Amino acid sequence: MRYVLDEKQMQEIDGQTIRQVGIPSMVLMERAAVCVAEAAESMLGKGRRVLAVCGTGGNGGDAIALARILHLKGYQAELYPAWEQKETEAQDGEAKGAEVSHEPKLHPSTEQQLQIARNCGVPEAARTGKKIDFSAYDVIVDGLFGIGLTREITGVYADCIRAINASGKPVIAVDIPSGIHAGSGAVMGVAVRATHTVTFGEAKAGQLLYPGAEYCGKLLVCDIGFPAFVTERVLVQSGYRMFTYGGEDVARLPERRAYSNKGTYGKVLVIAGSKEITGAAYLCAKAAYQMGVGLVKLLSAAECVNCVRQMLPEALMAVREETPEQLREQLKRELAWADAVVAGPGISTGAKARELFEALLMEINEQKKPLLLDADALNLLAEKPEEMQSAMLPEGTVLTPHLKELSRLKKIPVEKIAATLIDTAKQCTYNNELVYVIKDARTIVAAGNEYYINTSGCDGMATGGSGDVLAGMIGGLLTAMPPAEAARLGVYLHGLAGEKAAEKKGKRAMLAGDLLEAYALLRQ
Repeated sequence: MRYVLDEKQMQEIDGQTIRQVGIPSMVLMERAAVCVAEAAESMLGKGRRVLAVCGTGGNGGDAIALARILHLKGYQAELYPAWEQKETEAQDGEAKGAEVSHEPKLHPSTEQQLQIARNCGVPEAARTGKKIDFSAYDVIVDGLFGIGLTREITGVYADCIRAINASGKPVIAVDIPSGIHAGSGAVMGVAVRATHTVTFGEAKAGQLLYPGAEYCGKLLVCDIGFPAFVTERVLVQSGYRMFTYGGEDVARLPERRAYSNKGTYGKVLVIAGSKEITGAAYLCAKAAYQMGVGLVKLLSAAECVNCVRQMLPEALMAVREETPEQLREQLKRELAWADAVVAGPGISTGAKARELFEALLMEINEQKKPLLLDADALNLLAEKPEEMQSAMLPEGTVLTPHLKELSRLKKIPVEKIAATLIDTAKQCTYNNELVYVIKDARTIVAAGNEYYINTSGCDGMATGGSGDVLAGMIGGLLTAMPPAEAARLGVYLHGLAGEKAAEKKGKRAMLAGDLLEAYALLRQ
């Protein structure tokens, strides 16, 4: 598990490290510069040219220190104090009012780094009039704006960023590409498109969420000396924490035992499929089995049961009863048998499905079995008033909406959800005990005040049925671990299976069923 921070948390960690621990800002800045310099050296040969584009804040100081480090190592490293372009415009009589700044206010450490660089003879970039020829350099280092950016970039700084992007040269961003919001990943008017981003301490949410993730290029996270106890303290003080998983977290899977049988590993009831839709039931049920559960039973319409029986003979089958009374009794029996329930894939939203859903809600609240609602079950839930939805579900129920389904549930436009994923996740879990799996290119799992940002997977998974596989995977894990943990691990493993499938089939050709085969290969 690796923490992910927003701009406020990171600024507080930086501040407490300096003020309370006593590590000077210049020490942190030097260590940051060394990290970025190492990245630059991996992209440069001796004698090649690098330009450090510097702003007035701490990021500018990092970039200035980097230029000095490379200069003293013999590289052709040059500085471009970008704030001076405003002074040049004023001298040329072309300044635009508020953009003129003859005496820019520099961060104290940045001002000190600039003086050190000049003392060391670090050259500043030559200009033709007001312009820099960025294409003349082999690598550009972006130190314009950092994680504190809260307003759109306009004017001469926006022009500078556009010129950097137009240069066609590799760009290393210091901490975060200038113009990307550190908390949301939004583009603040215009942003640097980096080939590499070197960030400090922990990854930032805006570097993992889109569109920011695209602008970061390859993300490198460097330890520059923020004490772990400071990070932990700030997360507690902030009242929430974000994190992501890496390869080591596969070990969270429940262990198998030599002395065991099919009853040892749990039973999943899958309520899925309909007369018209059978594939969703198959994908969901097989995915649950592949998570290691002992038994999976499909409850569905006769037509679906007969079809899935041929494709998945390992599963138990139950044809849904027709009358409401019989259906309620059937659900009572099946829920008593099950250790976890997955409901929704392919059940439709017609009268029969609504009847089944209502009966399930009544019985599940009596038996309190772990429950996952997906697809059509979410659309049926969305018909209920929003203020009643959480009250109708057992604590720990896992909801797996994509953005359109979440829009129906919460009456929030899809565009707003996409632009504010973390804030929307916080709104979803406010004052309830539900687990939301908000499915997107970067899926968010929200539970209480914890927010998991998934980084596994690929665009080849954007195909029908992928969500049915995910529902089954999480459902299988619900038999062995708490709902939030099952949701996070299921999402992560689902993404890993997608990456494996893409290696074998290619992103364009892969289908949802390939995820099942790929997961089996992944676990060998």
